[in-house]
Amino acid sequence: MFGLGKLRFRGPDKTRIDDAEHIEDYKSSSSIGRVTLGKLCLYYRDLGKKYYVPYPYIDRAFCRISECQPDDSPAYYYYRLILLHGEKEFANLIFNKEEEVDTILEKLPEFNPEIKIGYQAPTDGKQKARFS
Repeated sequence: MFGLGKLRFRGPDKTRIDDAEHIEDYKSSSSIGRVTLGKLCLYYRDLGKKYYVPYPYIDRAFCRISECQPDDSPAYYYYRLILLHGEKEFANLIFNKEEEVDTILEKLPEFNPEIKIGYQAPTDGKQKARFS
């Protein structure tokens, strides 16, 4: 009645898909944390929703490390997989293990060799606003 239980994915351009080809690709692919690397797309979960990103849409990917310093405790770190298109961040996925992010960054060029890996500072020296 309401489509409960049926897989649907949202795209970076706000389109939605639920075709059998993408669902089968998602189900038959391996997951690394909350990211699934399919043959057609990269899939991820964020805030209870599933997203798909065609590999040609990703221009650059890198790992950003965030440090949290609680009171009277040692610092702990979050590892963020950042995906960019046109120098704008469109995905910021948090992981607890750096190895998971490193594995994803190693495998991304296998799907699309044009994806650049690693952080690149802005040419004007100013950090652009995130998620704007």
